[in-house]
Amino acid sequence: MDGRHWQWTAAAADDGSVQMCDVESAGGKTLSSVSLLGALLGKMRATSYVSEGAPLSIALPSIVATDGAEARAVSTLADAAAIGGWKLVAAPTAAEALGVALARKWPFAKADEGTRPRLVLILDMGASSTVVAVIKLTPPLGGEVGTAEASHEVVATGSDPFLGAALFDAKLLDHFAAQIAAKYGEGVSMASRRGLRLSVATERLRKLLSTMKEASATAENLIDGIDVPLTATRDEFNELCSEPLARLRTLLDTTLASVANAMDVGADDTAASAALNAVEMVGGGCRMPCVQQVLSEALAASAAAGEAIAAEKPGAKLDDSSIALGAAIIGRRAIEAAAAAGESAVPPPAGLLAADALQALIEQEQAFAAQDAAAAAKGAVRNELESYVLDSRNLSSRKHGEKVDTAKLNPLLDATEEWIYSDEAEAATVDVLQAKLQEVKEQVAAATSAYAAAVEADKLAEEKALEVAAAAAAAERAANGEDEDHDQRKLKFPDRLRMVQKNKEEGTELFKGAVDVTQFRGACARYNKALGHCAKFVDLSPDQKEEVNALKLSLNLNIAMCWLKITDAENHLDQAIRACDEAISIDGDCVKALFRRATAREQKGQYDDAKADLKKCAELAPDDKAVPKLMTRVEAQIARQKAKEKKMYGKMFG
Repeated sequence: MDGRHWQWTAAAADDGSVQMCDVESAGGKTLSSVSLLGALLGKMRATSYVSEGAPLSIALPSIVATDGAEARAVSTLADAAAIGGWKLVAAPTAAEALGVALARKWPFAKADEGTRPRLVLILDMGASSTVVAVIKLTPPLGGEVGTAEASHEVVATGSDPFLGAALFDAKLLDHFAAQIAAKYGEGVSMASRRGLRLSVATERLRKLLSTMKEASATAENLIDGIDVPLTATRDEFNELCSEPLARLRTLLDTTLASVANAMDVGADDTAASAALNAVEMVGGGCRMPCVQQVLSEALAASAAAGEAIAAEKPGAKLDDSSIALGAAIIGRRAIEAAAAAGESAVPPPAGLLAADALQALIEQEQAFAAQDAAAAAKGAVRNELESYVLDSRNLSSRKHGEKVDTAKLNPLLDATEEWIYSDEAEAATVDVLQAKLQEVKEQVAAATSAYAAAVEADKLAEEKALEVAAAAAAAERAANGEDEDHDQRKLKFPDRLRMVQKNKEEGTELFKGAVDVTQFRGACARYNKALGHCAKFVDLSPDQKEEVNALKLSLNLNIAMCWLKITDAENHLDQAIRACDEAISIDGDCVKALFRRATAREQKGQYDDAKADLKKCAELAPDDKAVPKLMTRVEAQIARQKAKEKKMYGKMFG
């Protein structure tokens, strides 16, 4: 994997580990690979479903076959992460793990031909490594699917621990770094924030080229705030990546040749069993068309495969978790076999480090864990403060917003926002941030006291009105001798339609005369009741179905408008968006639904989504004057967010 953008240098140590040195911190903090991997293992242990103190069994797959040193390495990592009661139960190769996963998923038919095995080639290209394996699958006895698992055997395997999708990204990265240096007169250091931003953009471009012949991406804020466009064609990409593609072809040719030699393809009596029956691909790297092309060419040229299998589309029965799944199954089988044999627990092997070095490593990991916990706590309070400021800004646009003292509130929120992105806030402790949050809450409460009193009065009035409405509704149901919740009558179309229209008309009357949220809620309830009746039509003709869909569209639009008015409910915007989604599912070009969803999204702060809805509105209804007005507000908020982010990153990175 290309780690040139990391803020670390790496060098081999005398004990076989890798020393990683932080090039940015004062004094150059140095950590060993053992420490970093131990921290990773500890994090995985902490986030697993295994309860604290419970014994832990580890199955460790490896890309290449080793001499059994995994046990001592895992022992060191487990000790560094302060994990007790662990045991390494299996250390399979990636090919063995893939074979187990494939055997569980291969769809043998009940009427399979005897016990003839199947030869399946698996190509697994991930971010940093590639594994090629040829697995022989033998169907279960009797060919009964689901009653037994196919047996499997690894016939041939090959691997490259440094050939992965990240290597293709690195080729693009070098190409564009040279272009940028020539155009702007500034180089891009890979071990910098600028290099990381370029790396993210090139990865995005590589993924786009997997779906189109020419693609573009943007490296944001790359050179003095300038966004740099990156463009490439698929042919250019293939040419830049000729070296990793050649390595992949060599890996495939070598593995396929070993299959042909082992099975003696030239002999007539074994030719049928030697030929590959299928090909499976797994891993993000295999989504690249150039990788698929190299695989096809290698298969066509191999005596163990041929043009027929090369022309078939590879299968996708495995997923990115297949190696982990296979290793876990192998580990479970090892545990069960040991229990059946009555074997006692074997103590963990000795680690790679001396006692004093291990103790220093444990203390270092504990210190880092404490720093992580403090950073997480600080981030939580900071996020709460930011959310509170954003929510407070929206108070003046809600019902009774005129009662907010904006002359006091807005300067207070502006000053708080400035402080959040200041050096003082960056260096603040959790206690300081919590004190700041409490202070801001008290000041906001003082500036919005009249607003809060009005909202509370509305809430009390609504609760009383709801009690009255519930009693009236109960009386109405009792008088009519029916309960809507249990109305499962199979009415004729005209009868059910009258009930829909009656409730819709009542809702519209309530909405037109509404002056507070209680009446808007009543209108919404009527519209929902009408929508409930729409779900109870049966045996509709095409024309009747079209009429019902038109009613459902109108009702969802009205419900969305009601929820936009019911501003005292915490989820009123989510409800409005849900109703708009229902309307759009009926008519994807409904301008009213798109505009109302954009309105709700703007109020929720989902400005990019609101902009996307408004763009479609502008295409469908270019003369609608409300659309550009809302678009202006949304784009202003997006620009403001970007300005704040730019300011924040400027303070963070200098």
